[in-house]
Amino acid sequence: MKDIKQVIKFIHSSTTEDINLIIDAIKLRRNQIHTSKAQTFKVGDKVQFRGRYGRTEKGTVTRVKVKYLIVDTGMVRWNVPGNNLTKIKETA
Repeated sequence: MKDIKQVIKFIHSSTTEDINLIIDAIKLRRNQIHTSKAQTFKVGDKVQFRGRYGRTEKGTVTRVKVKYLIVDTGMVRWNVPGNNLTKIKETA
């Protein structure tokens, strides 16, 4: 937690150029996380995620793309980043 406080302190004293470099690094890391997490799912997996307005949505993966997955909830198909999904156990 100390490291985070130091990072925040550094950001407050950073120049615009430094902040832009930090933002680029965060975006790159976020893309890496989405990509690696998306590849852990396969078509047919039962998943859940937070949809609009904080509502928990449950559905089935119908397509795995590079860093997003198409999830069919029965009513709507969602394009969801891999990092936002959680596998759920199938209930009989």
